[in-house]
Amino acid sequence: MDYYRSTATRLFMGSTAGEPDGIPIVDHDTDNDFLFPKGAGFGHDPDQYVPDMMAAPLQMQVYSEADWDALFDEQEEQQSSLEHLYLAAGWENLDQDGDGYCWTYSTGHANMLKREAMHLPHVRLNPHSVGAIVKGGRNEGGWCGLSLAKYREIGCAPEGTGPGQWPLHSRDFRRFNDPAVKAEMMKYRVTDDWYDLGKPMYSQTLKRDQLATCLFKNSPSPTDWNPWAHSVCAIRWVRVERGSWAPLILNSWKGWGRRGLAVIRKWAHPDGAVSVVASAAA
Repeated sequence: MDYYRSTATRLFMGSTAGEPDGIPIVDHDTDNDFLFPKGAGFGHDPDQYVPDMMAAPLQMQVYSEADWDALFDEQEEQQSSLEHLYLAAGWENLDQDGDGYCWTYSTGHANMLKREAMHLPHVRLNPHSVGAIVKGGRNEGGWCGLSLAKYREIGCAPEGTGPGQWPLHSRDFRRFNDPAVKAEMMKYRVTDDWYDLGKPMYSQTLKRDQLATCLFKNSPSPTDWNPWAHSVCAIRWVRVERGSWAPLILNSWKGWGRRGLAVIRKWAHPDGAVSVVASAAA
Protein backbone atom coordinates (compact mmCIF):
# COMPACT_ATOMS: atom_id res chain seq x y z
CA MET A 1 0.00 0.00 0.00
CA ASP A 2 1.20 3.52 -0.81
CA TYR A 3 1.18 6.30 1.78
CA TYR A 4 0.54 10.02 1.76
CA ARG A 5 2.76 12.23 3.90
CA SER A 6 2.55 15.89 4.87
CA THR A 7 3.90 18.23 7.53
CA ALA A 8 0.95 17.07 9.66
CA THR A 9 1.92 13.39 9.50
CA ARG A 10 5.51 14.24 10.34
CA LEU A 11 4.72 16.63 13.18
CA PHE A 12 1.80 14.93 14.90
CA MET A 13 1.80 11.25 14.05
CA GLY A 14 5.41 10.24 14.46
CA SER A 15 6.63 6.71 13.96
CA THR A 16 5.12 3.84 15.96
CA ALA A 17 6.74 0.43 16.08
CA GLY A 18 5.53 -1.63 13.15
CA GLU A 19 3.53 1.21 11.59
CA PRO A 20 4.50 3.40 8.62
CA ASP A 21 4.74 7.13 9.20
CA GLY A 22 2.02 8.08 6.74
CA ILE A 23 -1.65 7.88 5.78
CA PRO A 24 -2.88 5.03 3.52
CA ILE A 25 -3.86 5.82 -0.06
CA VAL A 26 -6.95 3.90 -1.23
CA ASP A 27 -6.04 3.19 -4.85
CA HIS A 28 -6.91 0.70 -7.57
CA ASP A 29 -4.72 -2.01 -6.03
CA THR A 30 -6.00 -1.56 -2.44
CA ASP A 31 -6.96 -4.83 -0.78
CA ASN A 32 -10.73 -5.31 -0.48
CA ASP A 33 -10.28 -6.38 3.14
CA PHE A 34 -9.14 -2.83 3.84
CA LEU A 35 -12.00 -1.29 1.87
CA PHE A 36 -14.69 -3.64 3.16
CA PRO A 37 -13.60 -4.88 6.59
CA LYS A 38 -15.73 -7.57 8.18
CA GLY A 39 -18.28 -6.13 10.61
CA ALA A 40 -17.88 -2.55 9.41
CA GLY A 41 -21.02 -0.47 9.04
CA PHE A 42 -21.87 0.99 5.66
CA GLY A 43 -25.32 2.45 5.03
CA HIS A 44 -25.13 4.75 2.01
CA ASP A 45 -27.83 3.77 -0.50
CA PRO A 46 -26.38 4.14 -4.03
CA ASP A 47 -29.62 2.95 -5.68
CA GLN A 48 -31.21 6.27 -4.73
CA TYR A 49 -28.56 8.43 -6.34
CA VAL A 50 -29.73 10.53 -9.32
CA PRO A 51 -26.76 12.21 -11.03
CA ASP A 52 -26.61 15.50 -12.91
CA MET A 53 -30.12 16.77 -12.27
CA MET A 54 -28.91 20.36 -12.00
CA ALA A 55 -25.63 22.18 -11.61
CA ALA A 56 -24.05 22.25 -8.18
CA PRO A 57 -24.11 25.55 -6.16
CA LEU A 58 -23.59 28.41 -8.57
CA GLN A 59 -22.81 31.19 -6.09
CA MET A 60 -19.64 29.58 -4.79
CA GLN A 61 -16.46 31.40 -5.83
CA VAL A 62 -14.10 28.56 -6.65
CA TYR A 63 -10.34 28.19 -6.81
CA SER A 64 -9.11 26.95 -10.16
CA GLU A 65 -6.70 24.03 -10.40
CA ALA A 66 -3.95 26.56 -11.20
CA ASP A 67 -4.32 27.83 -7.60
CA TRP A 68 -4.09 24.48 -5.86
CA ASP A 69 -0.33 24.09 -5.50
CA ALA A 70 0.04 27.50 -3.85
CA LEU A 71 -2.94 26.87 -1.54
CA PHE A 72 -1.65 23.45 -0.49
CA ASP A 73 1.87 24.80 0.11
CA GLU A 74 0.42 27.62 2.22
CA GLN A 75 -1.48 25.11 4.38
CA GLU A 76 1.69 23.08 4.78
CA GLU A 77 3.78 26.11 5.76
CA GLN A 78 1.19 27.50 8.19
CA GLN A 79 0.05 24.05 9.41
CA SER A 80 -3.48 25.33 9.05
CA SER A 81 -5.44 22.56 7.33
CA LEU A 82 -8.11 20.43 8.99
CA GLU A 83 -5.63 17.55 8.77
CA HIS A 84 -3.24 19.54 10.97
CA LEU A 85 -6.01 20.57 13.36
CA TYR A 86 -7.35 17.03 13.73
CA LEU A 87 -3.99 15.40 14.33
CA ALA A 88 -2.87 18.15 16.71
CA ALA A 89 -6.10 17.95 18.74
CA GLY A 90 -5.56 14.24 19.36
CA TRP A 91 -9.15 13.04 19.58
CA GLU A 92 -10.18 9.69 18.14
CA ASN A 93 -12.48 9.41 15.13
CA LEU A 94 -16.11 8.50 15.79
CA ASP A 95 -17.13 4.84 15.41
CA GLN A 96 -20.52 3.86 13.94
CA ASP A 97 -20.09 0.37 15.44
CA GLY A 98 -21.51 -1.61 12.52
CA ASP A 99 -24.80 0.28 12.22
CA GLY A 100 -25.73 1.72 8.83
CA TYR A 101 -25.46 5.32 10.00
CA CYS A 102 -22.34 6.32 8.09
CA TRP A 103 -24.41 9.11 6.48
CA THR A 104 -24.89 10.75 9.89
CA TYR A 105 -21.28 10.15 10.97
CA SER A 106 -19.82 11.87 7.90
CA THR A 107 -21.72 15.04 8.85
CA GLY A 108 -20.98 14.54 12.55
CA HIS A 109 -17.26 14.47 11.81
CA ALA A 110 -17.66 17.57 9.64
CA ASN A 111 -19.45 19.42 12.43
CA MET A 112 -16.76 18.51 14.98
CA LEU A 113 -13.94 19.48 12.61
CA LYS A 114 -15.58 22.81 11.78
CA ARG A 115 -15.78 23.51 15.50
CA GLU A 116 -12.03 22.87 15.72
CA ALA A 117 -11.46 25.35 12.89
CA MET A 118 -13.69 27.90 14.65
CA HIS A 119 -11.72 27.43 17.91
CA LEU A 120 -14.83 26.28 19.77
CA PRO A 121 -14.62 23.91 22.77
CA HIS A 122 -14.14 20.28 21.84
CA VAL A 123 -17.35 18.28 22.29
CA ARG A 124 -17.62 14.68 21.17
CA LEU A 125 -20.89 14.43 19.24
CA ASN A 126 -23.01 11.30 18.82
CA PRO A 127 -24.37 11.00 15.25
CA HIS A 128 -26.47 8.03 16.34
CA SER A 129 -28.82 10.62 17.81
CA VAL A 130 -29.53 12.08 14.35
CA GLY A 131 -29.79 8.70 12.63
CA ALA A 132 -32.14 7.27 15.26
CA ILE A 133 -34.45 10.30 15.10
CA VAL A 134 -34.59 10.39 11.30
CA LYS A 135 -35.14 6.63 10.97
CA GLY A 136 -37.36 6.11 14.02
CA GLY A 137 -34.77 3.82 15.59
CA ARG A 138 -34.39 1.62 12.52
CA ASN A 139 -30.92 0.62 11.35
CA GLU A 140 -31.18 2.06 7.84
CA GLY A 141 -28.89 3.80 5.38
CA GLY A 142 -29.18 7.31 4.01
CA TRP A 143 -27.15 10.07 2.37
CA CYS A 144 -25.03 12.95 3.58
CA GLY A 145 -27.54 15.46 2.19
CA LEU A 146 -30.25 13.97 4.41
CA SER A 147 -28.17 14.17 7.58
CA LEU A 148 -26.97 17.71 6.81
CA ALA A 149 -30.61 18.86 6.63
CA LYS A 150 -31.28 17.42 10.10
CA TYR A 151 -28.06 18.88 11.54
CA ARG A 152 -29.35 22.26 10.34
CA GLU A 153 -32.78 21.65 11.83
CA ILE A 154 -32.21 19.86 15.14
CA GLY A 155 -28.42 19.70 15.66
CA CYS A 156 -26.70 16.69 17.23
CA ALA A 157 -26.52 15.38 20.79
CA PRO A 158 -23.23 15.10 22.68
CA GLU A 159 -22.08 11.58 23.47
CA GLY A 160 -22.70 10.48 27.06
CA THR A 161 -25.24 9.39 29.64
CA GLY A 162 -25.77 12.69 31.45
CA PRO A 163 -28.63 15.18 31.08
CA GLY A 164 -29.12 16.20 27.46
CA GLN A 165 -26.62 13.62 26.20
CA TRP A 166 -27.10 10.55 24.01
CA PRO A 167 -25.64 7.15 25.03
CA LEU A 168 -23.03 5.71 22.70
CA HIS A 169 -24.60 3.84 19.73
CA SER A 170 -28.13 4.08 21.16
CA ARG A 171 -30.96 3.98 18.63
CA ASP A 172 -33.63 4.88 21.20
CA PHE A 173 -35.24 7.74 19.25
CA ARG A 174 -37.66 8.40 22.12
CA ARG A 175 -34.91 10.27 23.91
CA PHE A 176 -35.75 13.16 21.59
CA ASN A 177 -38.97 13.61 23.59
CA ASP A 178 -36.82 14.97 26.44
CA PRO A 179 -36.73 18.81 26.26
CA ALA A 180 -33.21 18.76 27.72
CA VAL A 181 -31.99 16.59 24.85
CA LYS A 182 -33.63 18.85 22.25
CA ALA A 183 -32.09 21.94 23.83
CA GLU A 184 -28.63 20.37 24.02
CA MET A 185 -28.76 19.18 20.41
CA MET A 186 -29.57 22.69 19.20
CA LYS A 187 -26.29 23.91 20.70
CA TYR A 188 -24.45 21.84 18.07
CA ARG A 189 -26.47 22.79 15.01
CA VAL A 190 -24.92 23.47 11.59
CA THR A 191 -25.59 27.15 10.91
CA ASP A 192 -24.06 27.60 7.43
CA ASP A 193 -23.33 25.13 4.66
CA TRP A 194 -23.00 24.44 0.94
CA TYR A 195 -25.44 22.10 -0.74
CA ASP A 196 -27.34 21.97 -4.00
CA LEU A 197 -30.82 23.44 -3.53
CA GLY A 198 -31.84 22.06 -6.92
CA LYS A 199 -31.43 18.41 -5.99
CA PRO A 200 -33.17 16.08 -3.54
CA MET A 201 -31.30 15.02 -0.41
CA TYR A 202 -30.21 11.75 -1.98
CA SER A 203 -28.35 13.29 -4.90
CA GLN A 204 -26.76 16.51 -3.69
CA THR A 205 -23.20 16.91 -4.90
CA LEU A 206 -20.34 19.35 -5.50
CA LYS A 207 -18.19 19.55 -8.59
CA ARG A 208 -14.49 18.73 -8.26
CA ASP A 209 -13.28 22.34 -8.08
CA GLN A 210 -16.06 23.21 -5.61
CA LEU A 211 -15.11 20.32 -3.32
CA ALA A 212 -11.45 21.36 -3.50
CA THR A 213 -12.41 24.97 -2.71
CA CYS A 214 -14.42 23.96 0.36
CA LEU A 215 -11.51 21.91 1.69
CA PHE A 216 -8.92 24.63 1.04
CA LYS A 217 -11.24 26.93 3.04
CA ASN A 218 -11.36 24.37 5.89
CA SER A 219 -15.03 23.63 5.33
CA PRO A 220 -15.20 19.84 5.82
CA SER A 221 -17.35 17.97 3.32
CA PRO A 222 -19.48 14.87 3.98
CA THR A 223 -19.21 12.68 0.87
CA ASP A 224 -21.10 9.64 -0.44
CA TRP A 225 -19.30 7.01 -2.53
CA ASN A 226 -21.54 4.65 -4.52
CA PRO A 227 -18.95 1.90 -5.21
CA TRP A 228 -18.28 1.81 -1.47
CA ALA A 229 -21.95 2.17 -0.42
CA HIS A 230 -20.46 4.40 2.24
CA SER A 231 -20.36 8.00 3.44
CA VAL A 232 -17.26 9.63 4.95
CA CYS A 233 -16.01 13.13 5.71
CA ALA A 234 -13.53 14.75 3.32
CA ILE A 235 -11.24 16.99 5.38
CA ARG A 236 -8.52 18.16 2.97
CA TRP A 237 -7.71 18.37 -0.74
CA VAL A 238 -4.21 16.89 -0.89
CA ARG A 239 -1.40 16.70 -3.41
CA VAL A 240 -0.46 13.04 -3.42
CA GLU A 241 2.28 13.78 -5.93
CA ARG A 242 2.90 16.59 -8.37
CA GLY A 243 -0.21 16.91 -10.57
CA SER A 244 -2.20 14.27 -8.68
CA TRP A 245 -4.94 15.43 -6.27
CA ALA A 246 -7.44 13.56 -4.12
CA PRO A 247 -9.53 14.03 -0.97
CA LEU A 248 -8.18 13.04 2.42
CA ILE A 249 -11.11 11.52 4.31
CA LEU A 250 -11.98 10.72 7.93
CA ASN A 251 -13.86 7.42 8.27
CA SER A 252 -16.20 6.28 11.05
CA TRP A 253 -14.66 2.84 11.60
CA LYS A 254 -12.57 2.12 14.67
CA GLY A 255 -8.97 1.13 13.91
CA TRP A 256 -9.19 1.88 10.17
CA GLY A 257 -6.46 3.76 8.30
CA ARG A 258 -4.34 6.01 10.50
CA ARG A 259 -6.64 7.46 13.16
CA GLY A 260 -9.46 6.99 10.65
CA LEU A 261 -7.65 8.84 7.85
CA ALA A 262 -6.98 7.73 4.28
CA VAL A 263 -6.66 9.32 0.87
CA ILE A 264 -9.31 8.21 -1.65
CA ARG A 265 -7.79 7.96 -5.13
CA LYS A 266 -9.48 4.73 -6.24
CA TRP A 267 -12.58 6.52 -7.55
CA ALA A 268 -12.58 9.75 -9.50
CA HIS A 269 -15.12 11.73 -7.47
CA PRO A 270 -17.72 11.26 -4.74
CA ASP A 271 -21.28 10.71 -5.93
CA GLY A 272 -22.68 12.98 -3.25
CA ALA A 273 -21.03 15.90 -1.45
CA VAL A 274 -22.08 18.78 0.78
CA SER A 275 -20.03 21.04 3.04
CA VAL A 276 -20.23 22.49 6.55
CA VAL A 277 -19.25 26.17 6.66
CA ALA A 278 -20.16 27.06 10.25
CA SER A 279 -21.45 25.48 13.45
CA ALA A 280 -23.33 27.01 16.38
CA ALA A 281 -20.95 28.76 18.79
CA ALA A 282 -21.80 26.59 21.79
